[in-house]
This record gives sequence, structure tokens and C-alpha cells, in this order.
Amino acid sequence: MARKFKKIAFVEPKSTHLHVYSRVCIPRLGSVLLGTIMRNKGYDVRVYIEDIAPIDMAEVMSADFVGISTLTSTAPQSYRLADQVRAAGIPVAIGGTHVTFLPDEALQHADFVIRGEGEFAFQELIDALERGGSYEGIQNPSFVKDGRSVHVPERPKIANLDVNPIPDYALITGWKPGGVVSIATSRGCPFSCTFGSVPGMYGHAFRTHTIDRVLEELRLHRDAAYVFFADDIFTANKKRVKELLSRMIAEGLAPEWGAQVRTETVDDPELLRLMRDSGCFNVYVGFESINPRTLKLFQKKQDLDKINRAIDRFHAHNIRIHGMFVVGSDEDDVETVYATAEFAKRREIDSVQFMILTPIPGSPDWETLYDRGAKYVINTDWSVYDGHHVVHQPRRISPYELQKAAIDAMAKFYSWPMIVKSALKRDKKDKYYAVIRYWGKKMIREWWRQNADYVESLRQELYSEAQRLRAPSWRRVGMPEAFLRDKVGSLLKTFLGELGVQVVPVPEEEAEAQPRWRQTFDCLIMPMVKRAVQGREELTQHLAAFQSRLASQLDRLPQIPFPLGEEPGPIFEPFCKVGLIFTSNIQRIREAYRKAGVVEGLWEPA
Repeated sequence: MARKFKKIAFVEPKSTHLHVYSRVCIPRLGSVLLGTIMRNKGYDVRVYIEDIAPIDMAEVMSADFVGISTLTSTAPQSYRLADQVRAAGIPVAIGGTHVTFLPDEALQHADFVIRGEGEFAFQELIDALERGGSYEGIQNPSFVKDGRSVHVPERPKIANLDVNPIPDYALITGWKPGGVVSIATSRGCPFSCTFGSVPGMYGHAFRTHTIDRVLEELRLHRDAAYVFFADDIFTANKKRVKELLSRMIAEGLAPEWGAQVRTETVDDPELLRLMRDSGCFNVYVGFESINPRTLKLFQKKQDLDKINRAIDRFHAHNIRIHGMFVVGSDEDDVETVYATAEFAKRREIDSVQFMILTPIPGSPDWETLYDRGAKYVINTDWSVYDGHHVVHQPRRISPYELQKAAIDAMAKFYSWPMIVKSALKRDKKDKYYAVIRYWGKKMIREWWRQNADYVESLRQELYSEAQRLRAPSWRRVGMPEAFLRDKVGSLLKTFLGELGVQVVPVPEEEAEAQPRWRQTFDCLIMPMVKRAVQGREELTQHLAAFQSRLASQLDRLPQIPFPLGEEPGPIFEPFCKVGLIFTSNIQRIREAYRKAGVVEGLWEPA
């Protein structure tokens, strides 16, 4: 049925949690770009970016069509908004990275999902709805037909980005000229980091606006206090960027600006000089880690020498650095996190973020950590998928320790000594970063206040068994003999030996001889197996038989459950839970685990 849409509202909800950019909003461009396109087609448009100003729900509910842009961390509030709007009979479309990869989830709340690049798809969808014609041939949308989800294949990525108009910031409710603006000069990321969703959303092909178009946009924003070039990697094409910067200088378009770049940017002296002379205030550099094993795991083609060289050369050109680190990989431990904070302080990086590894839909990590059966995922509340909350189980550190270490590391950097250090310097950029560090310190204090319950839930998960069974006087434990023949069981035995605890093997055929056990050991470690594990069927059969024979005795003997997962190799947290029953010294537990791993040949000595 044909219908006329006169008024369209675009809404971008904000995160419900504090995050690293809570103080300084760098606007994303999706909503304002679509708003500009539809305004140019004659529609009455409203654009609400909640990080800039509150959403006027009366205006939203008076619209004929509503478009909602969402990230993973804003998905819950986006869905709630969509439900409210749809309940009033207003059609809703949702777009953004999160729903691009989880369209079936979004279709529980919206009439349409616009996957990937949505500029053409959105226009064509509105045209089709107004004509009353079919929209099933439009590429990119998802929708429900006859009770089933339909996902029309995506169209090729936009080759000529100049077909899109310059986003009109005046459309954003609450926008005030003279602030921070975003200008995208390209789309796509030619690199393959495991935690990024940009290649999945925009592709690996690097597509650009013409330099004339970028300069035109800069002219429109002459009054901006700061320009953020919103490319995933601004310097991916160095020749092009050098031409752009040269023309910015020649035409007097040299605002204070920043952009995301890689460490190898500093290997081009001409590029560095042009960045300095064109007004580059700061760069956002994905250092990711100082742990070589983690860098390899992330598929980052850089090492500590490159990181140090980048810091030296950017600072030599008076370009300040926002260092972006990811902590919590399978190769990180507590010491790695704190060493990263000390590195950032020692190298005088100007501002930092220590983001906790988070499996965002669309990233390779999502497929590894979640789609393969959620083996590592401990929380599926999208609102905490913001890089500041632990939502997965790393291998070498417990979730509670990772959560505490990541926020403590931020606090070590955003501390009074670091604030004063910046404030006492003469350069105006240092004064600016003194303020940034002060706000960072305040934000961390507020984060702890808002997230006390979340952190406590992680602590309880780690310490619950110790609180239930804590018996430091215990020094002998029984373990099924079949489990001791497994590599994880052997590691557990060596680990307990490092803590001064004796392991007593219990043959399967003696599982019913419980009265004699109490004279032999204090408690029993019981491997918990949910289902047969491929390649370990014999072990799971023996353990099932052991548990069956023991069934009548379970309430008479203290037991320590130990999960036997499918992942290759051990996970630290179950070992830590066992260790806390015998000692409250968690540092001693970590040392015992490291030593046991070396003894068992699972990893190299530190």
C-alpha cells in the first residue's frame, strides 16, 4: 500500500556506560549523511545524536519514518527505541555495524535492517514504500516476509564516494558550530587485524573522496575547533595524503586535526613534515600491545621497535599521540597489562586507552570467540561490549583480574603525577593534555562507582568455590586416574604440587571405596564434562563411568568441580579457582601456574 512520508527522523542513541570518548564527542557520520541525502530530496528531516543532545521523543514520534543507527554497545537502547516507535505504528529501519552482522536479531525490533553501506538502499526503500511497490529487489535490506527473514544480497561497495553529499551538521539537533567535526576522506581498511569490524562492514578495498571534495568540506568547516579525519587508516595511501596535506597548506586550510594512523607512517619523513605543517594536533595510533606474542596473534605487522620509533618521530614533530592498546588476548597476563601502563608512562604517550579485547560482531575475533559455540563468552549483554568490560574468558588471566587490571592500568596513567607533569610544561598542547588527563582520572573514578556490581560479580565468580570450600589445612586431593593421564589433568597435578598440595590418583574401579578415601585425601577434584570431546572420547567415557560409580557417595565427600572444555590447551581461571581453596595469595597461584606450564612443556620460560 502506497504511503507518503513527509517527516523522517534519524536517531543515534548513546552508550549507557562511560567510555573513553564520553568527554569529547567525535560525531559519527552515518545519521547526518543520510539526513542530508533525504533533506536534499525534499523531506523534513530531524537528526538526533544523543551524545550531542537529548533525543526529543515528541519529535521522533511525530515522524512518518524513523532510522536508527547502532553500534554493538548501543544495540539494547536502539532496540528499545525501535520497539517504542513501532508500537506507535511508525515504520523503523535500523543500520550500523552491529545489525549488519546480526540482522535476524534486529528484525525482532525493526521493520527493516539496512546492512553495510546504506545510502542508496535507504533512498530506494523509501521510494518503494511510497509507491506501494515491491522492495524485495533492493540490495542491502533485510526484512520479514511470511514469518521468515529475507536478506537481500548486498550491492557492490560505492566506488565513487563523491556521489554522496557533504554531511550537513546543521541538521543535528543541539549542534553548535565551532566544535569538533568529522570528515571522512576514505572508506575501507586494507589490513586484517583480528578484532576490527571495518573490513567486514566496508571491505578491504580502499576507496576515497577526491581531494577537491575533501578541501570543499574543509572550507565549510573553517570555524571548527578541531577536525577528525574519520578514515579507518588516514595514511593508508601516503601519496594521496601528501597531496591532500600539501594543498591544505597552500590553500590556507590547515585546522588543528587528528586521524587514525599506523606506526609505519613515521617512516616517511616528507609525510611527517606535511602532517606537522598542515596542523596535525594528534594521531590515534593502534599500538595494540607491547607483547610480541599478542601482536602476532592480532596479525599486527609491527613490533616494539616500530612502536618506539613511531613515538619518537611523532613527538619530534610536535604531533601528540593517543595510544590505543588492546589487553586480554590469549597471550596476555596480569603482568602484561601493568607493563603496558608503565610503558605508556615511561614513553610519555600523551593519552591512552586500554581497551579490553571484545568480540564485536563482524570481526574475526567474533567468529573465533563467539560463533564457534560461545566457548569463551561470559556475557551476552551488548551494552557492556564497549571495550571497558570483560565479556570473554581469556586463557592466561581470569576475567576478574583482567577487568581490575585494565581499569587500574588506566588509573596509573591518568594519575596526579601524570597530570602535573603535563601542566608544568610550557607548550599549549601539554596544557590541553593536562586537562584530558584530569578528566580521565575523574572518568575512571566514576566508572568504578557505576560498575561496582559488575566487577563484584566477576570477583564472586572467581572466589565462589574458595568461599564455599576454603580449607588451607587441606594438603591432599584425589583426582580420577584417567584425568591425570590427560594433559590438562597432568598440568593441574603439577600446578598443585607447586602450591604444596599432594595429588592422589583414584582408579575408576575404586570409585565406590569412599570410606577409605577420607584417610587418603581431604577432597576430590571432579572434572566436569558436558559432552564427549572430539579426540578425547576415551577420557570422557572413563570420567562418566567414574561419576556414575560415585553417584551414591557425592554428598559425603568435599568436591572441587573442574570444567573440562573443548578448547585446545588450558585456561587459567579454573586453576586459579582451585588454587584459592589452598591459598589466598593469588600472585603465588599465578607463579605456580607459570612454573607448571614450563614443567609440562606447554610454554617457554618467561
